Amino acid sequence: MNVKDTLAGLGGLLIMGAFLVVGIAIAGVFIFGAAWASTKLLPWFSVLTRVAFGIVVFILLPLAIPKATRGFSSVALFVASYVFGATLWMKGLLLTLAIWGVGAVFIGLFLAGVGVVPIAMLATLIKGMWGQLVELVLLAIMTFGSRIGAMALAESLEG
Repeated sequence: MNVKDTLAGLGGLLIMGAFLVVGIAIAGVFIFGAAWASTKLLPWFSVLTRVAFGIVVFILLPLAIPKATRGFSSVALFVASYVFGATLWMKGLLLTLAIWGVGAVFIGLFLAGVGVVPIAMLATLIKGMWGQLVELVLLAIMTFGSRIGAMALAESLEG
């Protein structure tokens, strides 16, 4: 092996290492940026979730009964599911970061971005943080229940 081949191999290795460092830096900025944003937004989304839940239970579910208002109820339920889901994701991110750290958040984000929620559920289960676990489970039920309900209502209008 001559010097030229050795330098070419070393250059390729250094470039791969630089890409790895830049990738880790970008992931770190995203994780800590998302955690910072979640810290700022979660109190607002918690209030918004309570309001949306009240609207779902006392307004949208009764409006889902008559066929004339079912379309509005379906769309509004779908929007509410995103409010619930955003709250769930932010809470899952912050709990995962607080309990198991950056590595667990990185793994959770690597799992299509939503893996922080099941990781947070597992972390709270292992740590015995029952109140937080119940809150995560209820938010997940509210998210998917309202989304599935919205789809079922929309399908009932087509038939």
